[in-house]
Amino acid sequence: MSGLPDLLTNRGEALALLRRSPACVFTDIDGTLSPIVADPAAATMPAATRAALQTLAERVAVVALTGRSVAHARAMVGLDTVVYSGNHGAEWWEEGAVSIEPAAEPYVERVREIAKAVERGITIPGALLEHKGVSLSVHYRNTAEPDTARSDILDFLDAHAGGMNIREGKMVVEVRPPVELSKGEAVRSFTRRKGLASALVLGDDRTDAEAFAVVREMRDTGAIHGLCVAVATADAPAELLASADYALADTAAVGRFLTWLSGEL
Repeated sequence: MSGLPDLLTNRGEALALLRRSPACVFTDIDGTLSPIVADPAAATMPAATRAALQTLAERVAVVALTGRSVAHARAMVGLDTVVYSGNHGAEWWEEGAVSIEPAAEPYVERVREIAKAVERGITIPGALLEHKGVSLSVHYRNTAEPDTARSDILDFLDAHAGGMNIREGKMVVEVRPPVELSKGEAVRSFTRRKGLASALVLGDDRTDAEAFAVVREMRDTGAIHGLCVAVATADAPAELLASADYALADTAAVGRFLTWLSGEL
């Protein structure tokens, strides 16, 4: 148990929040809108959740915050009314226009070189490389000994990805450009650009805790009204739960909440 109050029980709080306009729902994808699966390429979002997002995006801004590339995120979510912030804030898709954050662009070739080194050097059965252009991920969920695989992957990247940011998520190690980009900075940037009055943020992993931290910071200074909602599965990181206001039990609960919210708004 997370110890956090359940958002479905307190859903009126979220409704009141998002009636402060302009409003936005920031949401992670994998582990939040869609269940995490062994092969990230095989992940799908429930049709009911997609329908709720589509209706919601007609009423408030919706931003998908993801470690995926925006191309993969759009293919998975399948909605062009949503704004996509991919590669942890390094790239954006909004109303048909794709942009890469200028600070990240010089590292595209370096990420490509590291991806080639990973393909040659990490031969752990079950390990999976996901090259996302501006960043890459090495998943070890399907390895026989995940703890050993994690250690070996970190050692390899320590030797071959010098100067880059190495971050961890659920059964994944990520390589990102060494610049101030994160889901949190993506939330901050979008909030300022749109002059948001309120924000609801949903997520399930360490990178989402970064978004929670920014919302709490802006809330504490009076810059925005915000709520942070953790998908509180058994493997939810402690830092995520510590920075959340409410919890939803799993992706199915997220779907039920979004369906209700889209109808009420």
